[in-house]
Amino acid sequence: MKKLIPLLILLGGAVSGFSQGQVTFRNSVQATADPLNPNGAHWVYNVGSPIDSTAGSALKGSQYVAELYVGTSAGSLSPVTDSISRFRGSTTTNPGRWGNANLANISNDPVTMPGILSGQTVFMQVAVWDYDANGGAGNVNNTYGNATGAKGASLVFTYKVPALGDPPPTFVMENLGGFALAVPEPSAIALGLMGVAGLLFIRRRK
Repeated sequence: MKKLIPLLILLGGAVSGFSQGQVTFRNSVQATADPLNPNGAHWVYNVGSPIDSTAGSALKGSQYVAELYVGTSAGSLSPVTDSISRFRGSTTTNPGRWGNANLANISNDPVTMPGILSGQTVFMQVAVWDYDANGGAGNVNNTYGNATGAKGASLVFTYKVPALGDPPPTFVMENLGGFALAVPEPSAIALGLMGVAGLLFIRRRK
């Protein structure tokens, strides 16, 4: 009996681990058309670019990263930090798509989503920002929310978590729509300071 207890604990942990939801965190493997724009190709684009794989300017540069957010509702999204993956380098012939491994060089196919179980329909969002310009790995607060400069996020979309053992295509984020980065507008404080500086300049000229 004593020998059975550790075995049961081990099996219980294995079952729990295997039942956690997984997803192929890549935007280069979709088999269906972009749900938001037929030519969007599920890619990420530069600031001001049209969402178009032919006419648009797809994002490139390994300083940028993509991170997956998941929740059981659109209002409860949380980051999956193990998903953070760098985009392909500036000389890539495959722009608009992040790489096949996370920051720890572990494959992002699959990425396990803590607290999410097989069979659930969950809400997802992909966030992208300049990781290196915001301190890289040395900044413990290097998150999408804290990032300055060009950044962007997809519209929230749904994903039904397949059962373990289902064919690989079922783990793909087919509902991810392409999106472009944007430069956040200056804060009200910054605008106020600019206004004060302008007034001082005018007074000096007088």
